[in-house]
Amino acid sequence: MIQSDSPSDLSSYDAREEQSQSLATVRTVLADADIEFAELPRLSHFRPTLVVDAENADVAVAALLNGLGEGTDEVEGGATWTIRFHTVRGARMSRRTAHERPGKLGSVTCLRRRRAANGRELTTSAQTVTVELWKKVKDNTPRADGACHLPGTLVRRQNDRPLTVAYIEPTVWHDALNNDGRLRLPAPHLRVLDKPVDVVYTWVDGSDPEWRRQMRATRDGLDLTTTEPSSVSDSRFTSRDELKYSLRSLEYYASWVRQIFIVTDGQVPTWLNTDNPKITVVDHRDIFSDTSVLPVFNSHAIESQLHHIPGLADHYLYLNDDCFFLRPTDPELFFTANGLTRHFPSIVPIDIGSWSPRDLPIISAAKRGRDYVLEKYGFTTTYRFKHTPHPQLRPVLEAMETEEPELFAEVAASPFRSPEDVSIPSSLHHFDAFARGMSVEGRIGYQFVDLSEDDLELRLLRVARRTDLDVFCLNETDPPEDSEEKANRLVARFFADRFPVPSSFETDG
Repeated sequence: MIQSDSPSDLSSYDAREEQSQSLATVRTVLADADIEFAELPRLSHFRPTLVVDAENADVAVAALLNGLGEGTDEVEGGATWTIRFHTVRGARMSRRTAHERPGKLGSVTCLRRRRAANGRELTTSAQTVTVELWKKVKDNTPRADGACHLPGTLVRRQNDRPLTVAYIEPTVWHDALNNDGRLRLPAPHLRVLDKPVDVVYTWVDGSDPEWRRQMRATRDGLDLTTTEPSSVSDSRFTSRDELKYSLRSLEYYASWVRQIFIVTDGQVPTWLNTDNPKITVVDHRDIFSDTSVLPVFNSHAIESQLHHIPGLADHYLYLNDDCFFLRPTDPELFFTANGLTRHFPSIVPIDIGSWSPRDLPIISAAKRGRDYVLEKYGFTTTYRFKHTPHPQLRPVLEAMETEEPELFAEVAASPFRSPEDVSIPSSLHHFDAFARGMSVEGRIGYQFVDLSEDDLELRLLRVARRTDLDVFCLNETDPPEDSEEKANRLVARFFADRFPVPSSFETDG
């Protein structure tokens, strides 16, 4: 690995932009060496592939080693390159072997690495640029489908990962060279979502004196004898600047998002850059159908009105601020290419008993959601959903509200969490969309960390080192009174280490 002279000085970090810069650099290196290449169309924002004729393998190796080596602007800018060589079968080759036996070379992987000032490695393996060496065939070379290749066709020799193209005929190759080295598809690929995706956060500053006055006045004026105590405790509204770091993680690893809506009760984080064109702060009064029920301090009530946000895309993710992205993602993690949502079932089952005031609000809400789909659609369920970003379809929620206006009005008017609540976007939407044929089960790399656990420090250290997680959640289920100071300290340390680079959503001050 080539070493950098100094840590990178980054004002913000965007994995997709870093990938774009890496790709541009590799393309320039090859072009400057007069090496013809074709950039293949891809199904992801990451892992681009450039195809080079295997006859130019030795020239390509020399160009990449020299062009990405020490002394380039990339190193001076705080980035370094890791270059690895592989045979056609995927086995590693030494640099010396690649020089001496270029005919055995199958591919070169080029990873442009970034470190923050604290030493945190920001780059992930998904940001690799791959240069593959394809073989030019002669007359009458058979194709896999039984026909024969045209003379001069470049054929892929690797089978280690799927690509959109397996061979490039001469006319297609020349068209790509005339198109700035890009082999384009005639239309968006069937497996790629071609629709905008927004993000919606709900946020509250629980330390705001005026907000706390209103919350306590509302609480003290109600009969809450049947309400679970945690629903009205101050700890439910504790803030550790989770939103700031969730937004950092989003800019790092989900910058494909079109617009970010932050729903608040007349509050704005002091650090938030509201001049950023991707940020829109939305007040509760702008989305509640019946503003006379305000103020409310119940996330179930606020969530029930999110689909009313003006200008909201039909496809969006609903996030609590305790959710964080941990590696580069694509929209297709959350939505199918034809626009359906993906839901992520938890391994935790719902007990088959009826809901009751003895249940925590999250459990009773799940049971009431189960009763809803049983009555409306005639099927039952035994599971909840993971606490991930929740993919949403605005038209589905609008249809649900049109069909069940009393349900939405009842939830919206509940000032504090209650056993009679229903969790609409994070549970009921998924069941209802599935019943309508608008949602399918998905898979996501996910970890939940309970802040009240005795081994919290170890759990956070493990999360910080894992590379197989798309998202994770930090939450408290039943925090002991004496655990808050420890949790605050450990979480602050975790955030500073894992998300060290400020996002463009933060002010400079």
